[in-house]
Amino acid sequence: MDVMVVTGDRDSYQLVRDPHVRVLYNKRGVSDYALYNESGIFERTGVTPAQYADYAALRGDPSDNLAGIPGVGEKTAAKLINQYGNIDGVIAAANEQTPKLKAGLLEHGERVKRNAAMMVLRRDVPLEIDLQQLAPFPDMAAAGQMFEFLEFRTMAKRLADVVKAARWETRGEAVVQTQSKNSVSNETMGAVAVVSKADEAATALSGLSSLVLAAHFESDPGRSQVLGIAVVIDAETGNVMYIPRDILLAPGVQNVLTSGVPIISHDAKPMMRALLADSVDLRHLVLDTAIAAYLVNPSRSSYSLAAVSADVLGREPTTSSESDGQFDFGGTDDAVRACAEAAFFTALLAPVLTEQLKEIHNESLYADIENPLVRVLAKMEHVGIAVDRAALEGIRDRLTEETVALTSSLHDIAGRPFNLNSPTQLREILYTEHGLSPGKKTKTGFSTDAATLEKIRDQWPEFVDPLLRYREVEKLRSTYGEGLLGEVAADSRIHATFNQTVARTGRLSSDKPNLHNIPVRTDEGRVFRTAFVASKGCSLLVADYNQIELRCIAHLANDPGLIGAFAAGQDIHQATAARVFGVRSEDVTHDQRSKAKMVSYGLAYGMEAYGLSQRLAIGVDEASGILNAYFEAFPNVKQYMDEAIQTARQTGYTETLFGRRRQIPELLSDNFRVRQAGERQAMNAAIQGLAADIFKIALVRIDALLEDQKFESRIVLQVHDEVIVEVPEHEREVVGPLVLDTMRGAANLSVPFEVHAAWGETWAAAKG
Repeated sequence: MDVMVVTGDRDSYQLVRDPHVRVLYNKRGVSDYALYNESGIFERTGVTPAQYADYAALRGDPSDNLAGIPGVGEKTAAKLINQYGNIDGVIAAANEQTPKLKAGLLEHGERVKRNAAMMVLRRDVPLEIDLQQLAPFPDMAAAGQMFEFLEFRTMAKRLADVVKAARWETRGEAVVQTQSKNSVSNETMGAVAVVSKADEAATALSGLSSLVLAAHFESDPGRSQVLGIAVVIDAETGNVMYIPRDILLAPGVQNVLTSGVPIISHDAKPMMRALLADSVDLRHLVLDTAIAAYLVNPSRSSYSLAAVSADVLGREPTTSSESDGQFDFGGTDDAVRACAEAAFFTALLAPVLTEQLKEIHNESLYADIENPLVRVLAKMEHVGIAVDRAALEGIRDRLTEETVALTSSLHDIAGRPFNLNSPTQLREILYTEHGLSPGKKTKTGFSTDAATLEKIRDQWPEFVDPLLRYREVEKLRSTYGEGLLGEVAADSRIHATFNQTVARTGRLSSDKPNLHNIPVRTDEGRVFRTAFVASKGCSLLVADYNQIELRCIAHLANDPGLIGAFAAGQDIHQATAARVFGVRSEDVTHDQRSKAKMVSYGLAYGMEAYGLSQRLAIGVDEASGILNAYFEAFPNVKQYMDEAIQTARQTGYTETLFGRRRQIPELLSDNFRVRQAGERQAMNAAIQGLAADIFKIALVRIDALLEDQKFESRIVLQVHDEVIVEVPEHEREVVGPLVLDTMRGAANLSVPFEVHAAWGETWAAAKG
């Protein structure tokens, strides 16, 4: 059998054997290749394939971090191997060499021997593989993921058609959405009627069994006025009605919109949030096609109407649109048509995505969790959280004073003024003028990042230490001091945006500003939470799940050790450390508890020995030993992790207890590193996804109870597994237990949920 090894690794030269085994070597880029037989290898290196390992060991191999003999390059290495046969012969003849080479051979000979042994490619590994299994097949999942990343909207479907026509055997399922029968029968939008009378609009709306809506915004969707909405009014013709703002806000039109008629929209939250400012509460959303598309495929890079339409329908709106809604750039006719087309395409998407939700059994996940959550988040964004502007300005000013002082001090130490935020000028100070030994090199020069500065700080601590401090303080000042102040609205509240379709695990995220990222690890970071306050006459209730990921692991793995520790209310990290390190619980040291804690949380994110070693600053062998001890102490966890990977490899996706799926095509990759990343995702997705589902259920139920029982209390913020409720003083005794009981009862797992709750006039006071 003839074999061609395609590689960019020169170690593979030693595999060449005439006439059957050749190497196609990638010399540069993707177009410069060389095909080598034995004579080609000799011509390229000066040695035979069988001699290559010894030759490379003498020369050294920087790519494998293996040092050779100092001063020995390719020509000298080839000459020595040809003259003396192998490394042993070369070292035995050390006395025959020049003084410098002799010294190098005698000093480094044993190391080079070991390196040569390490570089020999093993040919005796038992492989029970049918060669047919190694035949390449089109990887549809990987291709689909690449097309998604490159935003080649129609390529996945076209490729699937080609593969099907050619009858090729494939692996992985293409992420290609099939179109079912649409409720809108026309392939192109019909007429767009701009209504001018409120009674006409109300009459037209009241005759519809569902309202397919799209909003036209003044500027930023959700953060500016709704100038009008478009509604599909004739499913047969695809005709659309546009309702301008003055008509939209008429009582008769509002009554229909809020009467209970099912509403369908694409990324409905910005429209719902903006209309809440006009006292229009769209309570009856039944389908958000952006959220549905996210559940069907949470790996998309975008869930804009154009992107989802291109993926699902194979085409997209022709008029310009932006983000989740249509901006008004002054061209009113164009904006109206874009809004109308958005409603039309939403109507096209609705039946297709509804069918796809059924195919993956996600109807309940959507209806019970994700759909009601849209309105919860819209309300939370609309309400916002109160901010003490004066307190925030005081924090900003103190940080500014320190950055000014640090800048002056660093200029004095350097002996001249320079821009502390310029890597180029910092390089001049550190490496050129002061002569420090540089660390890693980037494309633009030697690095000045934080990790590099930590490594070189001992060379010039009086400069590097205040520089690191400057960066820390400047980050707090610019990102949180100035950044948060810029987001405080006229009502002295911050109205952040919360995203349902960003994190692939199902977790919520935040931006404009990112309130999930308010610093918590340092006192200087935590002080920002003092500026988040309750309204007058209210307190903030801060309630968060304790160790929810670890409880999810205990339940999913059904591990009796973890379940028992949680059921007994033990300190889970101390109990884990006792079992991992084989000591009594009362004898666990602080260091052992810290290591056990890192392992426990690391597993929730698919961390392996190398990652653990980096976080604990220990060797990989020691980290591997700790992991092995953990799995011996909790064997069901190891079994669960292995089964999660295997199941994901077989099905192509992971699935939470509530049915949330995440495709992991990386598991089918031919690249080992990519497969490893896929395995980490497989271990992580079900755990993080379950935690996300539980928190979302709690959030939806808390909001429903507050609303149904007509409390004045309202959810003002969520951060990871934490919910913050602004509660009037007269409701504290009732709302506090209601929130805690709801969170504890969000799901029925084999371990109890522990919820920490605290009250305070500020976020910081409640967190302690």
